[in-house]
Amino acid sequence: MTTQAHTRRGHTRIEQAALRHALEAVAAGAFRVRPEDVSATLQDDAGKLGVDLLVRLPPPPLPGPSALQGPPEQGQLPVLERASIARLRISSLGQQITGLQCGRINIRLGAGGRAVREDRVDQRVDQADRSDRSDRSDRRLDRRKP
Repeated sequence: MTTQAHTRRGHTRIEQAALRHALEAVAAGAFRVRPEDVSATLQDDAGKLGVDLLVRLPPPPLPGPSALQGPPEQGQLPVLERASIARLRISSLGQQITGLQCGRINIRLGAGGRAVREDRVDQRVDQADRSDRSDRSDRRLDRRKP
């Protein structure tokens, strides 16, 4: 008896643009920048996926009283340390998403990017509460109409 996997014929091809976009998105997440601020080129690296990245980073924040409190966040780490951490994330997550083992990952860092703005959790909860309240008030108004 044969299984379905043995009776299917053909192949699956993943276009280079799909791989490039996937790795650009992974890199953007690793560096906490917008996807538009990352560009990638791909090549064969001895049977592995070689990646050349250009990441446009936002300017560092000005030092202030908040910089003196608590441990540094990822955005406050030295840029070479951030790149090293990002390279590991890109390699592992890139392999999980694409199914291809990443070889050499070259990262060029540039300027001019904008950081991804992350809302605070309490702001998201407040926004959700406001939208729930407005939905309820809209329903009340609809009930009053003849």
